[in-house]
Amino acid sequence: MYRDWNEDFQSLYDLAVFTPYQIAQANAKKRTLFAHFLKFTRKVAQQLVARLHLPRSQWRIPPQDGAGYAGGQKFKVGNIFCKFARDDKGLYRGNDELAIKMAKNEIRCGNAVLKLHVSSLHLSLMACHRVRGHAVITTALIPISGDSLVYGSQDAARTVHIKSPQMNLLVDRVAAQLNLKPHAIRNHPATKLMATGVDCEGHISAKDGRL
Repeated sequence: MYRDWNEDFQSLYDLAVFTPYQIAQANAKKRTLFAHFLKFTRKVAQQLVARLHLPRSQWRIPPQDGAGYAGGQKFKVGNIFCKFARDDKGLYRGNDELAIKMAKNEIRCGNAVLKLHVSSLHLSLMACHRVRGHAVITTALIPISGDSLVYGSQDAARTVHIKSPQMNLLVDRVAAQLNLKPHAIRNHPATKLMATGVDCEGHISAKDGRL
């Protein structure tokens, strides 16, 4: 229940490998971790869906209030953060499939960045489970908070952070490889440019120092 999935995941990507044998061993460990993560998080997703028809007061896993507006209801189970990918707030005119598509795009984008092998840049371990027509996004909890935010916005672009030269450099490397052009942000100075979507957050963890 309380396995530190994030630390297991990050340590495998921080591991220095050089020879074909070392690479094969590291990839085997990643596949094993992914399999365990998928098995555990699928059980969590099934529990969430199984109680969806009940009154909220009878949900075994209560939703996390104040955990963001978009992305559906949020839940925390052990060291796993879960999002019900459904349009419960009408952002997509009640179309849950569009909400699911948006949630899956988060995983696709994360995989695209991982494939770039940008040293020192870390992403979270994520999976999407389809259960009875619903979609639940599960993420390994990472040690970040509002105070650790150094790039992007967590309040719909009212406040935009670009305050870490180290993070800026890493994002610029990602943008260059993905052919993303820096752009201005509405209602902010024209000199404040971002190479990603404004709600794409970059953090420096106070716990482990990872970016």
